[in-house]
Formats: sequence, C-alpha cells, structure tokens
Amino acid sequence: MRLFLSLICGALIGAAAARADEHVIVSGGCALTYFEKHKPKPHDKYWGNFIDAAAARIAQIQPAPGDQITWLVYRPAYAARGREENANLLAAIRLKATQTRARLFWFDSQPELLNHLNKGADRDRVKIARFEYFGHSNMLCLMFDYSNGLDGAAFASGILHQNDLGKINRAIFAKTARAQSWGCHSGESYSAEWKKRTGIPMVGAIGKTDYSRGGLPFLSSPNGKWSQ
Repeated sequence: MRLFLSLICGALIGAAAARADEHVIVSGGCALTYFEKHKPKPHDKYWGNFIDAAAARIAQIQPAPGDQITWLVYRPAYAARGREENANLLAAIRLKATQTRARLFWFDSQPELLNHLNKGADRDRVKIARFEYFGHSNMLCLMFDYSNGLDGAAFASGILHQNDLGKINRAIFAKTARAQSWGCHSGESYSAEWKKRTGIPMVGAIGKTDYSRGGLPFLSSPNGKWSQ
C-alpha cells in the first residue's frame, strides 16, 4: 500500500513539474534626452516609464505554484541613458526586479530575446503562458532601441518586426497562453500577425498609449481602443 501511495505521489509531483509555466514580461528601452529634448513632444522625459509599468504589471500577476515570472530588459538603452544622467540605472532596475521577485534577464539584441523565448528553458516542460511588452512600438514592430542609438528610429537589431515573428517556435506556448503589447499602434497590424505566426492572440492598441501617469499605460488617442 505504501509503495502504491508513493507511486501516486511521485506521479502527481511529476505532473505538477510538467505543468510549470513561464510568464514573460519585456521592457524595451527608453530614448536618449540628447535626441528628444528639443522636440515639441519629447519621448521618455522620465527614464523609467517602461520599467515602472512592467513592475506594476508583475505585481498584478498571480502565478500558479511552480510558475516563473521572467523580466527581460533591453540593457543597451538603459546603460546609455545612465551615462547621460550620470546614474547607475542598471543597478536601479536590478533593485526593482528584486522587489518584484521577478527573475531579471538582460538582452542586448533581437536574437537574444528570441533565444530566450525559444530556448530559455526546457520548452517541453516549461511553456510560456504570458508574453507582455512595455516599450515603443508602431503597427509593424516592437522597438527596443527607439531614439536611443538613432534619432527617432531604431537599429535593426533593436526591433522585433512582424516579419520576424516566424522565428518564434509556436510550440513554446501553453495552450491557453495570452499576449499583450502595451506600446502604441500594435493592434493595427502587429497583433494579427503575431496570432498568425504563433497561434496565440495578442491584445494591442489602436492608436497611441501614454505612460506619463505612472503604472500601466493608458490609451491616449481619440477613439483609441484595445484590439486583438
């Protein structure tokens, strides 16, 4: 009888391990003041827009036992903005991650982000149940490097274009996975292409989003809405 119960318990533990999920939160980079300060409506007057919003969202997530919350942050932008402000922004982000109890991973390019999604864990056992993005975007791409390396633009290695979504392995997602881009205009094309390439629905904004109030961004365009 004891052997039978041990086998049952072992099977239950194994099943629980097999159901582990990962909740992936991505923070794109902030713009440099050097590029933005003379514009009528400068971006990212505060460096931490996409950090504070992500931290607020992480605090709302209630993962199941054994699940992981992973916070991926685009390092080059915060290193560059830190040099501008003579501040250690990377240390500030590490502290924020410790406070939220999220696992912090830096990424320096699109391939590094894709590598984590596809191979950051044993994807036969640990599926991605959530993907949420905080940062600059337009209707065609997520822009981690917007107005940081180039004025009003981003290097190719600092974006995830909808044409690159085929590089994501569809099998990495849990059957009930959901995604959301909290950036501008993602609901106008990117969300539909994301679902087509990954099989997972993505909520995105029709119009612009605004991070200026702190916490989660809000829709700021007339007749703006969330769509998928």
